[in-house]
Amino acid sequence: MAIIAVSDQHLGIETSDKQAFLRFLSSLQSDSSVTDLVLLGDVVDMWRRDASGVFLENKDVFDIIIALQKKMRVYYVAGNHDFHVLKLQDPGYPLKFVKNVVLQADGTNYRFVHGWEFDEMQREHFMESLCHAMSDQKGERDDHIWATLSRDKTDIRYVFGMLLRRGSIRESMQALQVSAEERLLEGNLKGVERKAYSTVRPGEVLIFGHTHRPFITQKEDMVNTGSWVKTSPIHNTYVRLERGKPRLFVFEGEEIKERSESGYRAGS
Repeated sequence: MAIIAVSDQHLGIETSDKQAFLRFLSSLQSDSSVTDLVLLGDVVDMWRRDASGVFLENKDVFDIIIALQKKMRVYYVAGNHDFHVLKLQDPGYPLKFVKNVVLQADGTNYRFVHGWEFDEMQREHFMESLCHAMSDQKGERDDHIWATLSRDKTDIRYVFGMLLRRGSIRESMQALQVSAEERLLEGNLKGVERKAYSTVRPGEVLIFGHTHRPFITQKEDMVNTGSWVKTSPIHNTYVRLERGKPRLFVFEGEEIKERSESGYRAGS
């Protein structure tokens, strides 16, 4: 029995390989060995597209995901670019959205998070605000962000918003909205991975996305699922967890058998 984890499709942006992801989901329909599918966030991109519009545009993708629930358990972990899905908690919704998932199989604990938790640039109030503020017509983005930050005086977003100068919002949002590959390139990527590794517990495998850099550590105790964005050097990747072992694949390609350095704890 196998668990599949996949992340960072960023559906709705031009460089997302939606057609390949559709084929990948269709391939799972005939794989009787898969018991669990974990969607590790940034499935849709609400930072660069209208939130409701991007779901409607990708209805074909979600139709397959919903159908897969008849064959396997499906978990949707919120990423930074689709953080707003955590607000969609109506029992009538066909999918359940969560911050993280822990699954046990073959004597191993598998902990799934998106990975924004390890990126010091990411803050929940900004992530939620960007999901609200973006639209296909971007003209008044900064005003929308300011309104979202300050609209609820009982919310920490209001306090944080009052501490910000209006002019600083543009700079903060622009820094966040560059691609993960660009934002994490200058030394930050190692910082994210190092922080992630510092949270790994004995007997556990941590699986996350966010950085768009797929890898498995030498000790096989931390895995990154990569992305489905065509500008990433290696893309269309997914993780298969089976018999206590993680394996990393390029869809319609080959298995990535190389193991990454594992000295993240030592300040490398």
